[in-house]
Amino acid sequence: MVSSLRNGFPPFIANLLDQLDQLIGPIHLVGSAVRNVLQGCPLSNDLNILTPRPLEQCLDALRQAGHDAVGGGGGEKSLFVPLKGWEKPKTIEISKFRHRPAQTPTIEEDLLHRDVTVNAMAYAWPDGPLIDPFNGRGDLDSGRIRLVNGEETLHGDPLRAVRLFRFSLQLSAVPNPEDLQHCTRISLDQVPAERIRVELDRIFSFSLDSQRGRELLFSLFDSDLGTAMFPELKWSQHLPLPGSLNKCSVWHHTVRTLLSITCSPREEDISLLDLRWTVVLAGLVFHSKDLRNLQKVEDRGGHERTIHQITSILNRYGFSRRRQKKILNILNNLGLGFPFSDRALKRLLGEAVPIEGLVTVIHHWKRGCWDSNLEEKQKTEKEYARVLERCRGLRQSHTMLRSDDLAVSGGDLREIVRRGPGPWLGELQKWLLVWIGEDFTRNNPDSIHRKVLEWIASQDKL
Repeated sequence: MVSSLRNGFPPFIANLLDQLDQLIGPIHLVGSAVRNVLQGCPLSNDLNILTPRPLEQCLDALRQAGHDAVGGGGGEKSLFVPLKGWEKPKTIEISKFRHRPAQTPTIEEDLLHRDVTVNAMAYAWPDGPLIDPFNGRGDLDSGRIRLVNGEETLHGDPLRAVRLFRFSLQLSAVPNPEDLQHCTRISLDQVPAERIRVELDRIFSFSLDSQRGRELLFSLFDSDLGTAMFPELKWSQHLPLPGSLNKCSVWHHTVRTLLSITCSPREEDISLLDLRWTVVLAGLVFHSKDLRNLQKVEDRGGHERTIHQITSILNRYGFSRRRQKKILNILNNLGLGFPFSDRALKRLLGEAVPIEGLVTVIHHWKRGCWDSNLEEKQKTEKEYARVLERCRGLRQSHTMLRSDDLAVSGGDLREIVRRGPGPWLGELQKWLLVWIGEDFTRNNPDSIHRKVLEWIASQDKL
């Protein structure tokens, strides 16, 4: 078992860990790296290492050895070593042992401070042993997610309640029922909203196509924990969906719509996770419109107030301006009818609206409201596919990308090429835009990075 665990790491990473063990050792691997290797899965973006040495000493040793280590100053809990390779992991995080007051810093003491048992394992590099005081490996093998120390684990960080759901979905595992009850009742009042958004981003990126995963997501959003994450949507949990024959609530319909969208129609247009965020927030827009129709009230300011409320939610959760723009562009156009005319699609393209995402949200939202037979549903699905194809055709024939539309920034390009700002950057961006215009699926960081390396190799002077 010991040799196979070491051999589960790529040779480059294993050699680097050998160097780190000599420079700042003894070191222990913890967290996802141990879990992934035990499962035979690829490593994640971050590799977490524990060392008993003071971080200031580690920083000096790493820099003297030529590593670009950062952090580790007074009061900081970790230092980071960015890796130059394009494969995972991207960063090594080095930390000290966590421990309770008056307790000796040990690896076992640190593992007590972790969230779930499958993350509370450590491997002493290079030859072991595997340290597993909470039977994390047994839980991993049996597909079970448990808190390390029950409800006490949540008191250290209430966000671990959301993480229990996230790891259950990520690993297709069953959460411990007692721990699940503790999690659904925990308060998130003291947790920064941006940290909550990071966990929801991960959840919304999963396929969520299994029955167990769907039930788990419903239990999350139906609980007090779900209300704590989305207090503005609390009203929708008990409000009947207008026109629904099965007395479905607005919130249940929202979650069902979210689950029905299993992929982004065009990844560089809007990601799957942002499309799902859009669906969650669309409940506010659709409800405000239906409510005005039912009351037969002309309220021209209602939509503006709803969008302002949604913008406040996005700001609170720390969404970037780029993500906010895409989400709000869709939400502002939910009143359009389906299917769309070419004239409407061209207008939306000109306004940089993610048209495939807009079509997908409207189609899936309204599909759940219809009481139609199988033949009508099949007809609707064919119409939906035709509209998406029209969107792609119009985009390819009419859209001219700009440098701001690239999936990497100018700073990212300068880091890859390792040059300061200059005319070369604009020329490179134009060259990339022409290349992406031939196939819009190329507009992602991995593809662009490889293409930039080709560009570098073709230059006589850089």
